[in-house]
Formats: sequence, C-alpha cells, structure tokens
Amino acid sequence: MQQHEISTLMQDASNDAIRFAKEHQVELDKSLTSLLLVDQLLAELHSHEQAARHSAEIMFTLCNIFGAYIGQVFIAHVGGQWQYNQTDKKAPFVFVQFNDKEFPFASVCYHKITQDNTISLANYMKQAMANAMQ
Repeated sequence: MQQHEISTLMQDASNDAIRFAKEHQVELDKSLTSLLLVDQLLAELHSHEQAARHSAEIMFTLCNIFGAYIGQVFIAHVGGQWQYNQTDKKAPFVFVQFNDKEFPFASVCYHKITQDNTISLANYMKQAMANAMQ
C-alpha cells in the first residue's frame, strides 16, 4: 500500500469515527479535548462488550476508526505519518510513526473496549506527545 493510500484510508476512517460519534450525539472536532469524548464513547462500548460480545468484524471496525481519529489528532498536533506493517501477513496493523517512535492507537482502543476501561485515550495521547518530543 502506498503512503498516500494509507493516509487517505486513515483520514476516511477518522471521518467514520466522527460520523459514528455524531450518531451517538457526540461532536468530535479533532481537538485534544475531544479525546475525553472518545474515552466516554469507548467506555460505553466497553460496557456493551461486557454484556454481549461484539463480533470480530465490529471490533475491528470500531478500533480502527477510533484509532484513526486519535492518530489524525496526533498528526495534526505533533506530526508523523501513517505506516502499514505487514510483517505478520495474518495480522497486519497500522500505526502512526513520528521520528523513531510508533504509536498503535487502534490497539489501545481495542484494549480499552475489551479489557481495561480505566485506560484513558486522552492520557495516552498526552504520554505519546511527551514521548514523541524526547
């Protein structure tokens, strides 16, 4: 996948997250403070996940669109670019790379929804931004 293709794909996915949020009466504006709203949305998804498991396809989609949204916020405020890792052909993944650092935002979303609702994407972003500047 070419760099411009992955960037376009992730911008589109980020827009899907904005539409999903809007359907749930949440307005995401690509600001750092909007990540608090993402935390609330993912907390709701965590509650639903505990009550009745989402399908693998739904989980993949939700984690990727919100990972894309968070990644786009990071890129807008810090910089970096999307990378597509195909080292494991059965489990390729997308992440933001800034200098020599990698930020797998979709993976953090997955862990928040499926395992640990105490994870804060807003706090993760603060830490990622601090790490990026080191």
